Formats: sequence, C-alpha cells, structure tokens
Amino acid sequence: MERSIQLEERARVVLIDDSSFVLEGLQVVLSKSRRILVTATARTEQEAVTLVRTCQPDVVVLDVRVGPTSGITLCRVIRESYPNTAVLFFTSDDDRQTLKSAILAGAQGYVLKDASEEAIVKGIEIVAVGQAIIDERLTPQLLAWVRDEKQTAPRDRVEGCSSADRRILSLIAAGKSNKEIARELNVTPGAVTARLRAVYKRLKISRRSEAVRYFVQWEKGLCGRTNHSHSTAISSPSVLARANYHTD
Repeated sequence: MERSIQLEERARVVLIDDSSFVLEGLQVVLSKSRRILVTATARTEQEAVTLVRTCQPDVVVLDVRVGPTSGITLCRVIRESYPNTAVLFFTSDDDRQTLKSAILAGAQGYVLKDASEEAIVKGIEIVAVGQAIIDERLTPQLLAWVRDEKQTAPRDRVEGCSSADRRILSLIAAGKSNKEIARELNVTPGAVTARLRAVYKRLKISRRSEAVRYFVQWEKGLCGRTNHSHSTAISSPSVLARANYHTD
C-alpha cells in the first residue's frame, strides 16, 4: 500500500557522510524532489554538530559511521538535543545489532545505500512528517530482534531479582501454595503475599502463571550459559531462612 505523504513545506535536510561521492550522489537524487531541500552537508562530526545547530533541519540523513565517529552516538546526541529533528540512517550496514542500536538511539528511518532513488526520497519524506520507515529488506532482522527480545526479556528481569526473590519463584514453579511457601521459609503467609506483590511489580507481570513461565525461561537460559550450578546461591535453606521478606 502506498503511503500518502503530506508536507506543507519542503523538508529541510542535512546530509552527513564522510564520503563526498555519497553526498554528491544524494544531492543529485534529492534535487529531483519538489518536497525536499538539502540545506547543508557535512563530512565530520564537528561539521555535523555545527550544521544541525545552525540549520535546525527537519531531517538528518547520516551513516552509521562518520569517519572515526559512531553515527549511532551522533544520532542519540541529535535526538536528545533537537527532538523535532528526525534522523534517517542511509547506510550499507545491514547488521541486525546495528539496526537495533540505531532504533534505540532514536532513529526514525533506516535505508540501505543500494535502495532505489524513489525509496530514498520516500524515506526522507516519511520521517519528515513524524512517521517511521525501515528498508523492507531488513524485515527479517527486525522480526528476529523482536523474537529475541520476547525470549530474553523474562530471563533478564529474573536475573535482576535477588536470590531470595528467585527462591520464591522457584517454589511457585514447583507448584507450592503461599501457605506452603510460608512454612518452608518460616515466614507468615502475609509476608509471602507481600513479597510476591513486589516481585510481580519488578517483573511487570500480574499472574502466577507468568511468574512460573519467567522463572522456567530464566532457568533454561542459566543452564544454556554454563554447566556450573548456581543452586547454592538461590536455594540454600540457611540463607533463605534468614531472608527478610519485606515489601520494598
């Protein structure tokens, strides 16, 4: 489906790339569009920062590397300092991690350098009106990232829990009720309930079944990372009996 791009004025664009060949090529391509105006070009980080500050463009087009400088870092600086300026990466780097870093840095667009002239122009027009675009050839990388995040997020959150919290999660995963957990840990059922409420909040979940799923995924990840058992750290009765199950 074709996107309908509505630009009331020509989008003011600053181009950033350490290659004069790329900059000249982009200028030729973009000069054919009546909705885009290239206001300046830069080949270094210092030039880029100065031009973005003085020109206040609608869109900055840059590579993931600008000489020795990280374009990702430059993107983050631009987005934090000038939130009304959109950033579109124009790069030959199709690495999934680079794409992820660009998105997390605040980029609204990511187009590969061998894209068609039409795709380049449309990409700039799209981010200029506050929308986002990613080169369609990078869809597999994007989907893989989403799948990885879905799998690793539960493990990462459980990893951030204390050993006492993970002990409670392990007992829940074993099918224990709150009363049974309280007896095993020598605390009151109310203390277990309060502790669980705090753990659920930390894990950003609301159901017991989710807690079980998160713990099981974390345990599988732990086994995958090392053959060394961490059971001493998370299941020592003497440590758990002394654990203070308060709500904070």
